[in-house]
Amino acid sequence: MRTAGFLAAAAVAAGAGVTGAAGETRWSITLPAQGVPRVVSELAARAGLRVPVMSWCRGDFGPAGASPFAVAVGSPGAGRYFVLMHDGATVELAEFEGSPSLACYTPAEARKLDAAMSQSETIEGRITPRWSTTVACGFVDDTTAVCWQYSPVDGGFVKVGGWIT
Repeated sequence: MRTAGFLAAAAVAAGAGVTGAAGETRWSITLPAQGVPRVVSELAARAGLRVPVMSWCRGDFGPAGASPFAVAVGSPGAGRYFVLMHDGATVELAEFEGSPSLACYTPAEARKLDAAMSQSETIEGRITPRWSTTVACGFVDDTTAVCWQYSPVDGGFVKVGGWIT
């Protein structure tokens, strides 16, 4: 069973906060009632995504800020996680079932979250960031979260962990 608010609670436990300026924490979770920033909507439209953005977070996903947002798009019950590029391109990370739950972490925050999970009696998993880029984590079903990170070495996104609740 998905633990409601686990990503937000885990982010706080990892020392995360709201999206901020350079050097500050860079995660956020958007619920439909909070709306989607215009820049995210514009990037999604430029990318040709014709389904609503249901959740988003800001991060440093690639070279020179080429991809500043991860998003969940879809309809109630299912959708897909993408990274949006400034040029209108997208990178699909995964499909999800149920409601999206998406968060972005700095590598240091992801390591703190990993340490917190290792102490949990109810959460099983690991997050092992390998580069200085943002880690995006999202639930792909009711109990399973997956985390991805942009690899400057491979020039693409790779799985760097996840957990089961």
